[in-house]
Amino acid sequence: MSLLDQERVKLWALQKVIGPELKRFDETYDALVRGETPLIDEICTHVKQGKSKRFRPTLLLLSAKHDGRVDDAAITAAACVEMIHTATLLHDDFIDEALTRRGLPSVNHHWGPSTALIMGDYLYSKALASLIEAEQNEALRLLANTTVLMSQAEMLQIETKYDLGVDMDMYLRIIYRKTASLIESACRIGAGFNPAMRELAPAFGEFGGKTGFVFQITDDIFDYLGDERRLGKPTGQDWEEGRITLPLIAALANAPDERSAALLDGARDLAPEDRGAFWPEIKAFVMDHGGVDAARELARGYGEEAKQALAPVARGVQKDLLAVSVEYVLKRLN
Repeated sequence: MSLLDQERVKLWALQKVIGPELKRFDETYDALVRGETPLIDEICTHVKQGKSKRFRPTLLLLSAKHDGRVDDAAITAAACVEMIHTATLLHDDFIDEALTRRGLPSVNHHWGPSTALIMGDYLYSKALASLIEAEQNEALRLLANTTVLMSQAEMLQIETKYDLGVDMDMYLRIIYRKTASLIESACRIGAGFNPAMRELAPAFGEFGGKTGFVFQITDDIFDYLGDERRLGKPTGQDWEEGRITLPLIAALANAPDERSAALLDGARDLAPEDRGAFWPEIKAFVMDHGGVDAARELARGYGEEAKQALAPVARGVQKDLLAVSVEYVLKRLN
């Protein structure tokens, strides 16, 4: 039975294919995520204790995998991608005043918001400096541009916080910058290290971008359907923190005008501390008016577009494994 035929695709099954490369990745990441001062080193050790799925490095290394030895520079690039992703989590926890991250006390909670902010900056800059040292100019260019996009996403989220008028176009602009752009860059960088795929790097980038849309949309669905024990965070958190995501946007578009108006009237003037109490009404409205189903459908559409982006890639293990990675993201919803 192929991975694609399995009822639920497991990430470890994909990662098994790149086991030696991931081992080298772990060693490189561990070596890079260390500090030059006692406090930085203490926090780096804490951050590395949090269990990461290593999804973005996995896609980069799957894209880079070929018959020969994967270049050390690709391993470094994968570590830098994970450092940038981790930096975004530190900044997210600072913005959201989060208490935990990956089952551990957040840096924001344990060491304070100023420290969390500076540590995020440190990891961003350490990643880019590591690429300069490795003379990886293309990876540096792509990831520098990506960090700009992610910063724009954070500003857009601040601008639209609590804004019930956020529409589909704004939502997609935010999640492209916030999530899809880094996965897009990871896949494009990986293909650049693959002698057989180098010329197809833009196709790999498009694949990664579409996969990134799937990833964020499914994450946003989890806020409505997720198991709190499995997610490690409460459901309804996006709503409480003022993020208006696709299931609610779709439900507002689907519902009769009078139902949408009634919900908006009830939610419009809520104080931040009262949003949690209103969550059951938001969740019921979204479920009643097909918000989750609409989000699922859009995620599946982006998943198909991701696979189609690989059309220029000759059939084989490379193409199949990347297609499986899309199914992994989609089937997290099952």
